[in-house]
Amino acid sequence: MFFIGICPPHPLEKRIHGIKEEFRQKYGVKGGFRSKAHITLQMPFNLAINKEEQFISALNYMLAGKRTFKIELKDFGNFEPRVIFINVDENRELDSLQKSVEHLMKKFQVFNSTHKNNGFTPHITVAFRDLKKPTFSKIWNEVKDRDFKESFRANAITVFKHNGNSWDIFSKN
Repeated sequence: MFFIGICPPHPLEKRIHGIKEEFRQKYGVKGGFRSKAHITLQMPFNLAINKEEQFISALNYMLAGKRTFKIELKDFGNFEPRVIFINVDENRELDSLQKSVEHLMKKFQVFNSTHKNNGFTPHITVAFRDLKKPTFSKIWNEVKDRDFKESFRANAITVFKHNGNSWDIFSKN
């Protein structure tokens, strides 16, 4: 299993990790630690081992000549009742990049570019999976009015591969 995302730079990733740690300590949720902080461009998909090298080459080719762009994060959002995340402001460059990734995925016979065909909703997840409804409400009440404002330059795409327990960086392009 693989997925594709954009990771924030280390200082910001560390700050987001701190938010995940806060929720782990207060509420015992740890699902957010299964991967580094990221904005998902392509949700998890299967890829045959003999297609991995070809896929990375095609991804690199697609990215050739693309410029870096600014991503702005602002406050918190949710997918009720099990996901809490940091909002990503609307961004035409990010939307365009996701569409390019989606187009590439179709060439590799992967058609699950969005969750349940709900469209692309860029965000950075901080709590999910093991988040039960009562805990969701407690965390959401705690963060719904909390300020969070950061920005960074998107200058690479990361391909993650699942190792059986968590997601490892497979390729950074």
